[in-house]
Amino acid sequence: MKVNPLRLFVPSLAPRFKLAAFCLAAFAPAQDGRAVPIDLNAYDSDCGVSLKVDKNSLKAKWNTREGSTELTLNLSGKGALVQSVAVARGTAKPVAVLRDADPITVLTVGKRDLKKRGGWTIFFDRTSRKPSESGKLDFKLDSAVARSKGNRCMIELGGLQGQAFSGKWRFTLYAGCDLIHLQAIVRTEKDSRALLYHAGLTCDPEGKEVSWIGLDDRVHSAKAADKSARAEKTRNRFISLETKDGAVAIFPPPHRYFFPLDEAYNLGFTWHGKGFMDEVPDFGIGIRQELEGDRRWVPWSNAPPGTNQELGLFWLPSLDRGEKLFDRVKAFTHDDRFPSVPGHRTFTSHYHIEHATKLIEAREKKGTPVLPPILRNPQFVEVFKNSGIEIVHLAEFHNRLGRLRRDPDEALPLLETLHDECARLSDEKFLLLPGEEPNVHLGGHWISFFPRPVMWVLNRAKGKPFVEEHPKFGRVYHVGSPEDVLKLMEVEEGLMWTAHPRIKSSTGFPDFYRDKPFFKSDRYLGGAWKAMPADLSRPRLGWRVLDLLDDMSNWGTRKYVVGEVDIFQVDRTTEFYGHANVNYLRLDHIPRFEDGWAPVLKALRDGAFFLSTGEVLMPRFMIGGRQSGETLKVGPEGSSKLEAELSWTFPMSFAEVVTGDGKKVYRERIDLAHTGAFGKQTLEKELDLKGKSWVRLEAWDVATNGVISQPLWLE
Repeated sequence: MKVNPLRLFVPSLAPRFKLAAFCLAAFAPAQDGRAVPIDLNAYDSDCGVSLKVDKNSLKAKWNTREGSTELTLNLSGKGALVQSVAVARGTAKPVAVLRDADPITVLTVGKRDLKKRGGWTIFFDRTSRKPSESGKLDFKLDSAVARSKGNRCMIELGGLQGQAFSGKWRFTLYAGCDLIHLQAIVRTEKDSRALLYHAGLTCDPEGKEVSWIGLDDRVHSAKAADKSARAEKTRNRFISLETKDGAVAIFPPPHRYFFPLDEAYNLGFTWHGKGFMDEVPDFGIGIRQELEGDRRWVPWSNAPPGTNQELGLFWLPSLDRGEKLFDRVKAFTHDDRFPSVPGHRTFTSHYHIEHATKLIEAREKKGTPVLPPILRNPQFVEVFKNSGIEIVHLAEFHNRLGRLRRDPDEALPLLETLHDECARLSDEKFLLLPGEEPNVHLGGHWISFFPRPVMWVLNRAKGKPFVEEHPKFGRVYHVGSPEDVLKLMEVEEGLMWTAHPRIKSSTGFPDFYRDKPFFKSDRYLGGAWKAMPADLSRPRLGWRVLDLLDDMSNWGTRKYVVGEVDIFQVDRTTEFYGHANVNYLRLDHIPRFEDGWAPVLKALRDGAFFLSTGEVLMPRFMIGGRQSGETLKVGPEGSSKLEAELSWTFPMSFAEVVTGDGKKVYRERIDLAHTGAFGKQTLEKELDLKGKSWVRLEAWDVATNGVISQPLWLE
C-alpha cells in the first residue's frame, strides 16, 4: 500500500432463447473451493445479449454495428478473469483480440473536511495535501449475477475489497454497441472520504503494442514491455493495446471522470507499463488521475458513506488498429467537438484567460505596442473554434490586475484593451465577448454581461456621479452599491448571474439575496451550471445547480442557468473538452461584434437555450406547442403533450421530466434502457400539469453525459 503524506431501438440479431431454470444450477467455484451459484433469475435473452454457461466460464455474445463481440469470463477463481474478448465482422467467425487479462482498479482515498462551509458541497478542500492511501482493489469471487434491462445485460461479480471499500465488478454490455462498460462498484461505511480512481487491465505484454494520439496530434506507439509504468498525455483521453489480431481501446467517461479544478491542464490521464503506482506489479494499461491535480485547490470526488461509487471505464475491442480504431473512439465525443444543431449557436461562458492583462504587461515590459506572436494569435481562439464553439463570453480581471478595476485611471485602459482585443479576434464565424466576474456590491461571486462594450468602474468615490462623460473613453459609469449595479444593468440592458452558486465563494448565494430588488429584476438571469462537486454515485452531473434551478422556479422568479466552465489557461495542450460544457442558443446567426450582440443576451434572458456536455443533444423541446422560456396556458384538464427530440452517442440511461408547484419538486423518470449507441428518438408523452407552475426536461447517458432544458412556464 502506498501512502501519500500529505432512448432509437436497436433490434438484436442474436439468438433469442429463454434460459431454463436448470441454468440456475450452474456454479463457479470460489477461490477457497466453495461453489458460487450464477444467479440468472433477472436475466432475459430478449435483451439482445446471449449468455452461455460452460463449466467455469460465462460467455456473452451480442451484435454490434460492425458485426458481433464475445466476452468470455473465467469464473473458476483461478487465472485471469477475462478469458478472452473476440470480435467478428458481419457474420464471420469471431477472432480473439485479447486473451487472459484482468481488470484492475487502484483507489486513492483521502479525507474530506466536512467542517468547512458547504460540507460535501465543497471545492476549497486541498485533499491532495492531506494524508491519503493508494491501493489496488483485491478480487476474490464470492458471487455471480447476470441481469438484463432493456437492450443491455449486466454481469456482476462480487468480491472486491480494498481501502475500507467493498463491492463488485460490473460488466455492462449493450446490444448493438461494441463497448464493454466496466465498473468497480464499491462503497464504504467510513465518513468524510474523498477519492480518486485509476483503472485499466493487466495482461502478458508479449507480442503487444501500446498506441495513442499525443498532444502533437500524431500517433505514437511503444512496445508493451516490462518497463516501469509511465503516464501519457493523450488526445481524447484514450490509450490502445494492440495485439496481432486487433486492439482494445481504453478510455474513461469523458466528463464524469474529471473532478473540478481551476485549470484544465492535461496531466497525463493514461498510463502503461509495469509497477503502476507501485500497486500493480504486472504489465498494464489504463486511465489515471494525478493526485496533485493543478496544485491549487484539489477536491477530488466525494464518497459519502453507504453510497455506491461507480468507478468506470470503457473498453472498445476491435479488429481495427491505429487510426481506424481511434476514429471509432473519437466518434463518441464527436472528436471532442460540440456538434452544430440547426437553428442554434454554441455559447460558452466564464473564462479567466486574462488575455488583455497579459497584453498590457507585455507592452509595458518591452516598451513597444508590437504584439508578441503568442498574443497576436492566441491559442485559445483556435481551441474554441476546433471545439465547435462559436460564441465565447469571458470573465476577466478576476485575478492578476483585477484590483485595478476600482481605479478609473487603471480600469478604463484595461477595459479598452479588452474590448479592442475581443473585436480584433472576432470574425464572421467566431465571436469573442467581454465579460467580467466583478464580485463586488452584491455578495458572493457573480458574472456581468453587456450587449455592447461598456466602460464602468467598480468603485464610486464620495461625490462621484453615477455616470459621466470622459474626454477619452466617453460614457463611464461608477458603481458603488447594489442599487448602482442594478441601474447600470437596466440602462445598458445587461445581464448578471451567480457564478458557481452555492459553492466556492458563492456558498449561500443566491439564496441570501433572493428577496433583493436586483435579484428579482429581469436583469438577473439566475445561476451558472458546472459539474461541481463530483460524486461518482450520482446518476447526473451538476445536481447542485439543477436543484437551484428548481428552487428558483418554485420561488416564482423566472430564472435560468447557463453552463459555465470557469477555468484559466486554454491552449493546445489543455484537456479542454473533458472539463467543458456548452449552451445551445436558439439563434439563426452569429452577431457581428461591431453591431453588438444583443441577440445573445436576449436568447439567454428568454430561456431560449439548452445546456449540454456535447454527447446528448436536444434539438427540439416542446410542451403543448411551447418551448423553453415560453408560457403555456394549461387547460382545466391539466394535460399537455411533451415532444422532445434527443440524439446521442453513448447508449442512453434515462430522461426525467421535472415539475414544480411553487412548493415541491416532482420527478417522473423515463427509462431509456432500450437504446443503443448513436441513436435518435422523439420522446412523446402526455403530462399531467394540473397545479404545476413550471416544467423542464433533462436526459443522461450511461457515461453520465447529459442535456438539460430550461424551464417552460405554466399558467
